[in-house]
Amino acid sequence: MSHPAPEELLLDYAAGALAAGPALAVALHVALDPAARRTVERLGVLGGALMEGEGEVPFDEALLESTLARLDGVGVEPKPAPYVPRPGFEWAPAPLAPYLAAQPNWKRVFGGFEEMRLGLPGEHRVSLLRLEPGRGLPMHRHAGEEFTVVLQGGYTDSTGNYGVGDFAVGPGPEQHEPIADPGEPCVALIVIEKPIVLTGPFGRFLNPLVRRGVI
Repeated sequence: MSHPAPEELLLDYAAGALAAGPALAVALHVALDPAARRTVERLGVLGGALMEGEGEVPFDEALLESTLARLDGVGVEPKPAPYVPRPGFEWAPAPLAPYLAAQPNWKRVFGGFEEMRLGLPGEHRVSLLRLEPGRGLPMHRHAGEEFTVVLQGGYTDSTGNYGVGDFAVGPGPEQHEPIADPGEPCVALIVIEKPIVLTGPFGRFLNPLVRRGVI
């Protein structure tokens, strides 16, 4: 992958310390990226070793070296039975299946793209977005954390080009305008902590609606 998830985020995921929205984003990235899956498995082994040694002897350098030696032998777990997504959602990895409604529908959103909001607990807004080739999201910046995982196609913005499985962390106050690459539509999972802030010509008129979740 050109854009892997940050290691600290993988560590939090392996420890079960992420909220539902970010956890789903990392789970999809791990499902699509063997390197990320191996990292999570290694972190799980390391965490188990730390817990085994807790309260017995200090976790000294020798213990650390022996633990790391154990990690070298950890391989990627065999894939489970083939997952068969529903028609029209062939791009959806298995971790996404429980969150898709019985009859999921795309909703046309201001800006010319489609959205499907997922009902996850917590304060994050979790959505699937679909953009036709050459179409983009409105120019915006972020007031809180944002995580994006590409599930089909790809997009390009000021931070780079992202393809299937790539993980993007929002650029924060830096404005950007993701545009779908040529080819098939771009489908991505987007997890945001706070509403985006539109920075285009009409942003100051539309941002109150964005904050209220109307658009």
